[in-house]
Amino acid sequence: MSTCPVCHTGRLQKRSMAFVEWHGRYLLVVNRMPAMVCEVCQERVYDYDAIEILQKLLWSNPPNQNRAVSSRNS
Repeated sequence: MSTCPVCHTGRLQKRSMAFVEWHGRYLLVVNRMPAMVCEVCQERVYDYDAIEILQKLLWSNPPNQNRAVSSRNS
């Protein structure tokens, strides 16, 4: 375990946390994202590799802001 980079008091512990971030005008919520969490101040440091994979997924098919959404009736 390492010392928290924010409070310099607590220890970072491995946990799975919700990752919440705005992606353009859309709110992205990823459950069970691996992170290191401080036992004192609750600062979160998300796993670098998991963030990289998430970014690759997001940017492989970015949302088209100009696309019209239509519904089809079966």
